[in-house]
Amino acid sequence: MEEIEAVYENGVFKPLRKPHLRDHEKVVIVIKERVVTGKFLQRLEKLSKTLPKFENPSRLIEEGRR
Repeated sequence: MEEIEAVYENGVFKPLRKPHLRDHEKVVIVIKERVVTGKFLQRLEKLSKTLPKFENPSRLIEEGRR
């Protein structure tokens, strides 16, 4: 099994990298929505710059469990 990102243009799926397939080989394509988008990552990066930094986040998690 191989997972390859593709772009759908004008009724054709175009892989973003060369798949390991022979010409005319039949495959099954499973369509998954992209959950994490570039816009989301940009917002996350911007937000992370405004939040305070913690020296030992693992310690805070353990304290929160007690």
